[in-house]
Amino acid sequence: MANVTIIGAGAFGTALAIYNHRQGHQVCVWAFEKDLPESVRAEGENKQYLADVKVPAGVAWTNDMGEACKGADLVMIVVPSAHVRMTARALKDHLPSDAPIVSTAKGVETETLALMSDVLRQELPHHRSDLCYMSGPSFAREVAMGRPADVALAGADNAKARQAQEILHSASFRVYTSVDIIGVELGGALKNVVAVACGASDGLNMGASARASLMTRGLAEITRMGVTMGANPLTFLGLAGVGDLILTCTGDLSRNRTLGMRIAKGEKASDIVAGQAAVAEGYASAPAVNALAEKMDVDMPISRAVYRVLYEDANLVTEAAHLMSRESKDELMGILDVK
Repeated sequence: MANVTIIGAGAFGTALAIYNHRQGHQVCVWAFEKDLPESVRAEGENKQYLADVKVPAGVAWTNDMGEACKGADLVMIVVPSAHVRMTARALKDHLPSDAPIVSTAKGVETETLALMSDVLRQELPHHRSDLCYMSGPSFAREVAMGRPADVALAGADNAKARQAQEILHSASFRVYTSVDIIGVELGGALKNVVAVACGASDGLNMGASARASLMTRGLAEITRMGVTMGANPLTFLGLAGVGDLILTCTGDLSRNRTLGMRIAKGEKASDIVAGQAAVAEGYASAPAVNALAEKMDVDMPISRAVYRVLYEDANLVTEAAHLMSRESKDELMGILDVK
């Protein structure tokens, strides 16, 4: 039995709390929302983020970071990418000295174009060897319900990643370690933008072949960016790459796919996002992903089209036609020749 601290009370944080409690661990969840701990205790569920899923009474909830982190054997930072820096700054004085710290955030920081690993290393300099990064096909609701899922866990210190793996791994939630932090992070961040495109394609009734093509060419974009930034290309054939891409682009529980489908039906992206409590990371990450592609001089036409539709009010059908009318080329162009 371990003491597990969950920083963040959204859907995935709640799911991980339920899962870890099911594994026999002592679990404490820190919530930013002031009324959420009492609400969950009173109602037995997190109605704001994960409605209709029972939260065991043995899971502790608090707004006090110090209380949440006291005696922790594992700390999991489960907040949207836009809030990682602020959360890390508030957390740094409360972290235990030697526990693994696992981030599940998926995105690129808009202001700096930093990956979450860069942000956390900057804000938690005394814990750099403790930091690990989790990504993979794992819908919150399914994890909470005990349905099988596999994830990748990357850390600069493989021994620290294995320490976290030992606590988290089970038959229903298999954790595979990796040393490729950049690959695991980028796969998780960039697939959300591709999922918006796939949702839009489905919303336009373009068919399963079009969706599969978008996923495959989206994976090519992710791999080009990853290799340019120093990732192992094989990572994108694994859980944090193609695994998470398949789930997010095809699953009915995907907020990013749903966003694309609703845009295709005529809704405005900003209105959709404003009406949701949970974050669609593809919307939040699109500007940074587009800027990063320009900065690194990486060809990412699908991500560019998504950005234009989300933020520049570009016509969805026009952008789709532009993608389909691009020049012919070798399938692996821009991947194998990345220096």
